[in-house]
Amino acid sequence: MKQDKLIEMASKLLRVGKQRLVINNDKYNDNKKMVDDAITREDIRKVIVAGIVETRKDTGQSRGRARILLAKKKLKRKRGPGKRKGTPKAREKNNEYNLKVRGLRKKLKELKEKDALKDKNYRKLYNMVKGNYFRGRKHLEEHVNETK
Repeated sequence: MKQDKLIEMASKLLRVGKQRLVINNDKYNDNKKMVDDAITREDIRKVIVAGIVETRKDTGQSRGRARILLAKKKLKRKRGPGKRKGTPKAREKNNEYNLKVRGLRKKLKELKEKDALKDKNYRKLYNMVKGNYFRGRKHLEEHVNETK
């Protein structure tokens, strides 16, 4: 079998491009008869196993440019108005609402464990916290004391 046909069939079997396959000349010269007689896919599999046709390693994607960009970002570059998407509020790292709600829910749990709240009242306050009714933990405590 001709070398170009051999490469073509081997690329289909190995599921790689033709450019990634290379013929090892030393092994090819030693097993020339085997390669010439190779007609079927099974014959070509034997040629591949014998190491006559080899696959080059995939080059992959270079990280060089990414490293340079990361180094610039560490130096606080690339932060101008042209790089920004979203409002200043949207670009904040910590969402204030989430932090507040977590604190309030923790406080509610403490009050429930101290038996300062009944189950029905706890659920009502929990939903009020969810609805952003309270300004903070102190406001929640004041509300609980008023309703007693």
